[in-house]
Amino acid sequence: MIVVLTRFLRTIPCPTWMVRCICSPGTVCRGSLFMCFFLVLSLSAQDITEERALALFNAGERDRAREAFEEILAADPENPVALYHLGQLSADKDAEQHYLRLLYNTPKHVYADDALLGIVQIYCRLSRHSDAVKAGNRLMASYPDTDRNDQARYWLGRALLGNNQPKLARLTFLQLLTVNPQTEYALRARLGIAETYMAEASFVVAARTYLKMEPELRESDTLRIVLYRAGQCLEAAGKAREAGQVYHRLMDRFPGSDEARRLRDGEGN
Repeated sequence: MIVVLTRFLRTIPCPTWMVRCICSPGTVCRGSLFMCFFLVLSLSAQDITEERALALFNAGERDRAREAFEEILAADPENPVALYHLGQLSADKDAEQHYLRLLYNTPKHVYADDALLGIVQIYCRLSRHSDAVKAGNRLMASYPDTDRNDQARYWLGRALLGNNQPKLARLTFLQLLTVNPQTEYALRARLGIAETYMAEASFVVAARTYLKMEPELRESDTLRIVLYRAGQCLEAAGKAREAGQVYHRLMDRFPGSDEARRLRDGEGN
């Protein structure tokens, strides 16, 4: 078996970093041959392990995928694929550390923009809005060609809104809609725009912004949220009659919703 392997490996050109046999120039020494052989085996095993971990992740086998990626990380602490997917599989604080390690070690990796987007989302969820704004701006500046551009703009808008910067948030949402009016984030961006007006206490404008969405959402469950918020804005603006009309449409269209229950219970605004 050793003879066969040796003959096979002698047919492979020797890399410049391998030590040539002193006694026979132009040939590879036995130690170098076996070092090369075991390196090939090691790399093959790594590829197989990574492929298996990704397959488990894509199949929704979260626990087994986590174990597989942790095994990869134990052998290669800077592996960006393992770091990113462990971030996807971890709670926010642990996920943040995985993403930060990826960005520190391999900022040009294909998963780097995804990792930074993950950090923005984590900071928004943890109400670390100032940090989220910084991370969002870094994402837009460092990865201008990211295929996550729409998500990046949307989450930057959310971060700005949470950081009490409604005008900048509104501009960010509007920019998203201008750059890509057909984006899947269009509805969320428009809801975000209405929220920016609410944050500025421009309740009538906020209500109008919500109600402009009503015709296109007649078959959508999102309409109940839009009507409820529009009614709240009209109430806050002192327009009780108009608010009552909006609430009536809500209760008629979604009688079993949580929003309708609140109105029946007198919770209202």
